[in-house]
Amino acid sequence: MSNLALESPHDEYYELPALPGFRSTLARPSSAKNQSLSFVNGYMLVRPPPHHASSSGTQSGGRPPGSRPTTAPVSPTREILDSTDVTGRYSFSRRKADRENCNIALPFCPHSKLPAFLEHDRRVLLFKAYYEEDVLQSAIEEKRIHTCELYFYVEDGTMEIIETKQENSGIVQGRFLRRSRVAKPGGSSSHESYGIDDLKIGSQVVIYSRTFHIASCNESTREYVMDHHGWTTEDVSSLPLPRDRFAESNKAKMRRESGVVGVDRKRKMNDLKQVMESMLGKESSMTDRGKFLESGTDALCFHVLWDDRERLYGDVQYFRLFYYLADDTVEIMRAQSKNNDGRDTFPKLLKRSKLPINGRVSSQSCYKWRDLAIGRTVNVFGREMLIARCDSFTRQHYKYHGITLQEDIPLTRDKKVDVKRVIPPYNGFGTEEDSLRSCTGSLNPPPPKRDIVQNRKSGVVLRFNAQLVSATPDDGERRFVIQFFLEDETVAIREPPVQNSGIMGGNFLRRQAIKKEDGSWYTAKDFFVGNKLLLIGHQFLILNADEYTYRFQEGENKMFPFSHFVRLHEMLSAKQDEIKAYFISNYGGNGLITIECVRHCLSQIDGLDLNKQEVLTIWRKLDRKGKGKIPFRKFLTLCQNPAF
Repeated sequence: MSNLALESPHDEYYELPALPGFRSTLARPSSAKNQSLSFVNGYMLVRPPPHHASSSGTQSGGRPPGSRPTTAPVSPTREILDSTDVTGRYSFSRRKADRENCNIALPFCPHSKLPAFLEHDRRVLLFKAYYEEDVLQSAIEEKRIHTCELYFYVEDGTMEIIETKQENSGIVQGRFLRRSRVAKPGGSSSHESYGIDDLKIGSQVVIYSRTFHIASCNESTREYVMDHHGWTTEDVSSLPLPRDRFAESNKAKMRRESGVVGVDRKRKMNDLKQVMESMLGKESSMTDRGKFLESGTDALCFHVLWDDRERLYGDVQYFRLFYYLADDTVEIMRAQSKNNDGRDTFPKLLKRSKLPINGRVSSQSCYKWRDLAIGRTVNVFGREMLIARCDSFTRQHYKYHGITLQEDIPLTRDKKVDVKRVIPPYNGFGTEEDSLRSCTGSLNPPPPKRDIVQNRKSGVVLRFNAQLVSATPDDGERRFVIQFFLEDETVAIREPPVQNSGIMGGNFLRRQAIKKEDGSWYTAKDFFVGNKLLLIGHQFLILNADEYTYRFQEGENKMFPFSHFVRLHEMLSAKQDEIKAYFISNYGGNGLITIECVRHCLSQIDGLDLNKQEVLTIWRKLDRKGKGKIPFRKFLTLCQNPAF
């Protein structure tokens, strides 16, 4: 490795390492690159190549061996007149003069004018514009005027709109449109955008559904459009901006609130401040001081009413008017408000101040106490109020000054309306108790609790065999089992399945309480043989019942009067002679009779019009073994002796 290092042309540099604290005195070879291109007087030139080193180890120009070849710099110092001469200095002023006289062309392009981005570089036109906006939510402002600055960039035809900020306006202001091209809404093509000629003073520009009115432009814009675009004086004449009264009043208010010197803030000096200043020696006016010492805090009280029923949704409102004798000021307080009248409970309609007659406050045009009397009207800023009553102090004050007031006008107040809760009709969804609880209870009512009678009736179910009364022959053959639950007086209907009938049996009506046509509920008294029931739009005829139901009905005489045998025996005893004569004349001897014979007999006797349930109760007493036939003398014996 050491032999190779000695043979290197730079032995002195490579033989010692770069140790800490040691710095070599030999120059490190340069890594800079030669530049072979140069730009002189607007032309690109190629520098001549450097001379190679001689065989003796020395280079041309006396350059020491090992040094980097360089190119002699071109340093023109002579002023030249020809642009093609590269031996001298071609100044910028001569270059501009030759370019304007078209003596030479720009570098790398033929004779032509500058492109737009160079010719109109940083040239911006400024126009003053405004657009109107309708205000529908305010009673004091109809239209709002937005003033804007419209910038038009000539180099690329783009526009930028910035809305002028107003102090305490409450709306978002600033940049309305970022710099971009704006297409005309009614252009021949979608790429046609606004140009300079579309922005003449007085013209209208529609940008994003807002109509901008061009009102004026600055001086530099005016000079440019008149010199380069041929605009006339009329095209650049400034137009006045429309007057915004709301903005002016708001600005005046802010001037008063911000403490601007010389602005009338229309604020009355505090009475205590005036007293303190007078105690410190400041002269004060003694005007009306005598009235204050004489009257003090005395005030006349009137009851007034405002009849506003001619206006839509208007009504009659009652107020109290206080007139202070010390300074002739008026204060109007609102009377007791009604419940749910839809108005805010504000205490005052008019704070204590002078009440003008013609709308302007002055010492000659304000109401005095002599102008107030019962039966007269007072104009309170456009509200015609009738004076109806006054208190005793007011009457004594007028009487002391020789004025007699008329009697009070009676105030007819609206009578208190007794609002009754109207329960809406049952709509058929859910149970009626559920619907009623949702109307009278909370918004999330709990389900109603079932009132189950905890006595011997609990679990008692009466079953009846019924027929569907219908004009359709197929429905007349259908049979149903009606179940009545005594514990909660609910009804359930089930249809027994019949093979090859074509009708699927099963539950016909789930267990629920059912109402009659008159609105009352069905009870146990309505379920007896021969009765027709209207259940959920279907009419059912009860044909018979099971043995348990018959026995239960006969044991509960008060609940089922048609099964009360004692009552029926009293009716039969009263007609036993007629019954005996009927059977002797028709059957004679020991003839046997059926339940149909008994029913026909009872129907022929006056006063014994019994229904099927009553006839069935009598027959069950006669035919206890269920033979179907009994001798008619047994029936006569039953009429005489109920214990038979």
